[in-house]
Amino acid sequence: MKTALIAVAALAAALVFPAVASAQDWVLDWHSTGNVAGAPFTWDITGTSPASLTPVTGGLPPTFTSQAFNLSFTNLGRTFGGLVAQGSFQDSGFAVPAPAPINSFSSDSVSGTFNQTGTHFTLQAFLGIGNNRAEIDATGTQNVATPPITPVTPVTPVTPVTPVPVTPTTPSTPTASAAEPGMLLLGGAGLIGAAAMRRRQRL
Repeated sequence: MKTALIAVAALAAALVFPAVASAQDWVLDWHSTGNVAGAPFTWDITGTSPASLTPVTGGLPPTFTSQAFNLSFTNLGRTFGGLVAQGSFQDSGFAVPAPAPINSFSSDSVSGTFNQTGTHFTLQAFLGIGNNRAEIDATGTQNVATPPITPVTPVTPVTPVTPVPVTPTTPSTPTASAAEPGMLLLGGAGLIGAAAMRRRQRL
């Protein structure tokens, strides 16, 4: 009995955990712009990156009441992102892609807006102040696995039965048989004999 319960628990875990993992499978289309005091001075770059969006407890200023997330994405082997929250938010740390030689720009002064609806979200965030600042605009789309379509087995058409024509039978025409000559002679003799007998009786 104990072994059966363990097997059922293992099966349930195998069914649940893949769904949880796939729920964090996102693709992020981003546009990063900025300027710094040194090289590269300014940039304007775009990219598409794999991303994850994980809910976290607690909120972010200014409201501290909306759902917060840890947004993480990669580009050229480096990891970027930070904490965001539904609606307007402020954060103390966020990183965005930048060209060489800095490759990444981050700041402790971050503000922006984040809105998630179903399998899509939008992000606009401003990092830094003065001559060292950056901005990122991004849209995220969640990869949702499409269940396979079960092919429909075609139904073999039924071959129609060819009707066999039935030839109607032609009815036979009855023919009257002719009287035999001998019978006619006998009939005539009988009539003559009957007439002779009547004459005799009268006499």
